[in-house]
Amino acid sequence: MATEKTRLPVEFLATVAAGAEPGSAAARMVAEQARGVADSQQGGPLLAALLAKPYRDSAPAWLLEAAVANGLRQSESEYEYLAGSTSLVVLALIHPDCDPVLRADALRRCSDRRLGSLGTADRPVGLCAAVADELRRRVPQPVHMTPELLKEPTPAQVVLRTGRLHDAVFEAAVALLPDGLDRARLEDEDSGAWSDRIRAAFDSWGHMWSAVLEQHPNRHSQLIDRTAGTTANRVIRDQLLGSVPWTVEPKLLRQIALDDLSGFGAAMLTTRICGFLQDGSSKEEARQRFAAELSALDETDRKDIEFLYLRDDVFDTDWGTDSAVSWVSHAADGRWRLILNPAEAKPAYGDPHTWRSHPDELADLGRHFAETAVQALRTWKPKDLYGISTASDLRWVRDMLVHLPELTPTVEATVRLVIRDARRSRSGAQSYDYKSQEDRRQFDELLDAITRIGADPAPQPPATRRTALGNPEEVTVRSLSAVTTEVLDAYLDRHAGDDALVEKALLSVAWHGHRSQPAFASVLARHSDPQHAVHTLTHELRLRLGGNPANREAWAREVLALPDCPDETVLALPAWTALKARGHRYNSTHPTVIALVEAALGDDLHAWQRFADSPISNSGPTAWLRLGDILTAAADGTAWPKPPGSR
Repeated sequence: MATEKTRLPVEFLATVAAGAEPGSAAARMVAEQARGVADSQQGGPLLAALLAKPYRDSAPAWLLEAAVANGLRQSESEYEYLAGSTSLVVLALIHPDCDPVLRADALRRCSDRRLGSLGTADRPVGLCAAVADELRRRVPQPVHMTPELLKEPTPAQVVLRTGRLHDAVFEAAVALLPDGLDRARLEDEDSGAWSDRIRAAFDSWGHMWSAVLEQHPNRHSQLIDRTAGTTANRVIRDQLLGSVPWTVEPKLLRQIALDDLSGFGAAMLTTRICGFLQDGSSKEEARQRFAAELSALDETDRKDIEFLYLRDDVFDTDWGTDSAVSWVSHAADGRWRLILNPAEAKPAYGDPHTWRSHPDELADLGRHFAETAVQALRTWKPKDLYGISTASDLRWVRDMLVHLPELTPTVEATVRLVIRDARRSRSGAQSYDYKSQEDRRQFDELLDAITRIGADPAPQPPATRRTALGNPEEVTVRSLSAVTTEVLDAYLDRHAGDDALVEKALLSVAWHGHRSQPAFASVLARHSDPQHAVHTLTHELRLRLGGNPANREAWAREVLALPDCPDETVLALPAWTALKARGHRYNSTHPTVIALVEAALGDDLHAWQRFADSPISNSGPTAWLRLGDILTAAADGTAWPKPPGSR
């Protein structure tokens, strides 16, 4: 079937309609043309132009019906929405002559996704009220949350994927979201399967709320207020804190975070009560001893402690003694993880998210968490025979050390015990399961980070502990080359007077030639005998630096850039590298090297020929032959030297 066309260009007709007066011949002509092509794609712009101007106040029923039909007929894409077709439907549905029956029928024919687009904040109140009514028709009441609803969402979930919804539509959609879990046990469902099902549904509920909260960042306080006293309120707070904290207004994020930390008190009290019981006291004595603190808890926490540990059929108190550590461990591994490590808040691809909270505000929250974690650290005891075994057992310790304002001797002493306990598990059997291997990788990284922080006894601010380098005697040139200028400078400041460390830092400047700062000369100035240090390092370069040609070239470049660099130091450079060292112009050799070669060989043709036949090279052991040794052998006609020793 051929596509219908107007007898005049659509662009022309739309322009005429935009300027035509109601009832004018031009308006009637365009309407007649539009009527003939109302069902086609090119009819949409004409219908929209007519409703926008000449038929804005009064329109025949056929025009409104045609506009709705044409707009709804346009296909929708999950990723590219046809805004024009939606605008056409809106023009028809908000028209004063639009029949309520037509409006209701049109909304019923809309997809869930288009229904959301019709209910945005810029739409008239009447239309948004009708959208809310249609949504309530589609979802008479909320359903229980299940994992399947993440793949096949309800209309309320789909509508909330649209940003800037009108208040009426937003309220209606939120009220109809899946709410709560179906805790009734299914037929033939054992306790393990029931527990797994409830856990999966609860996790899915969190994912659902996370998507809503990220899409509507200006509604966070509203959602917290409207769900007060419900389980959903706890889920929303956890998602704001742990899943999308970068979207949260700073004051609200701080309030949620500090409210969350207040929950640590119940865990700490549980640990103390269980310790009291393990020391031989009776449950009645425990009730009396901790009566005031129990009464200060909220009703839920108090009943949980009394039910679990102060009844005759008491649970194993070993579980309770770990409550404080378990609380901070789960927090650091879950809902606090991004606040404590803001750089980890990033999508699968692209740059990290931009936070609404200032870094100083996040650092202050990290300090509050760290001070809470110190309380838990005081209750920490070594694990069983195999020691600490998972990354979550260590993450809270690393985060605590990073964010504490000051590391006290007591904290350092306990952390050393944690390190010792963790090292016991490193020698355990290795798993070939991917998840276990990934946890082991994270475990090793965290343990190494904790060890480095503990190995550097000098005071250091929290901001630098995340990249702690450890004991200066054990730090390597390669590890120094990987840190930022600020971290390296702070490390050298903390260990002022350590010439061996300064020498490692000098070599790190040349590692792979990647570092441009700090300036080589500024690091060298920290040494007690700069000239002797540079000469010794250059003479022992293969042993002290090693690596590829880029390492040698970077070292030579830095040495030759030093003011008044002694000739004997230049002669100690690898010969090939020295001859390649760039001079004042591109593709030229450094003038100092040229002068030394000419001075050594003079006008002796045989010396120059021997020099040309020397065994120097760009790679391999002979790449390390020193310029001075080669020049001496060439000038004197003696045997070529052997390459210096390697590591």
